[in-house]
Amino acid sequence: MHDGAGIALIVAGTVVAVPTAFLLRTRAPGPLVATVLTLCGLALGAGALLVQDHVSTTNWVLTLVLLSFLVPAHARIVLGPFGPPPVTA
Repeated sequence: MHDGAGIALIVAGTVVAVPTAFLLRTRAPGPLVATVLTLCGLALGAGALLVQDHVSTTNWVLTLVLLSFLVPAHARIVLGPFGPPPVTA
């Protein structure tokens, strides 16, 4: 339906998520990284639904809820813990 807006959200979500997951994950505080990745998941999900026709309310709810949890979880499982490593003396 709204192809331009959907593609823009997908690109924006990806452009923010990739450097956050690879570069900021171990430099920024863990809650900040998780929040940014959650918002990126929401952007990716909304963008994916905007480029489709005849999307139901159930599709919106399930996609946005699941991607808001799955994107940060995926980065955490595949790449490692969020936040700077603990300082040992």
